Amino acid sequence: MAAHMRTIPQEMFDIISFRKGQEVTPECDSIGCTIGICTVLDSKPLPMKSYGAIDFHTWSIGFTGIDDDERDWCFAPDWIDADNTPLGAALRIEWLLDHGLPEDMDSQINGKAPLCYTPKK
Repeated sequence: MAAHMRTIPQEMFDIISFRKGQEVTPECDSIGCTIGICTVLDSKPLPMKSYGAIDFHTWSIGFTGIDDDERDWCFAPDWIDADNTPLGAALRIEWLLDHGLPEDMDSQINGKAPLCYTPKK
């Protein structure tokens, strides 16, 4: 997922929106978040909600094997103000794999602490 996110241009990314077309299938070339964008990496059918929309939450748990705090660190829409970038999403995934969750995760997500995955100035 991190490698794929590094290929996504900023104008195609928004941490708040899964994808356009989420009622049936994600549309190619539409703005989406990490989860919505990365569904293309899975060859299995996407799980659907009873009313016909894609169940992105269930898909992300099954595809990544993570939930709760790890999921929030990588994918939470709360990143909207602190780091709403595809590169940031890639760097958070890599940080989680290499270091685990940072102790000040919530402060970073809310923009109240420096991001641990960016180069120090």
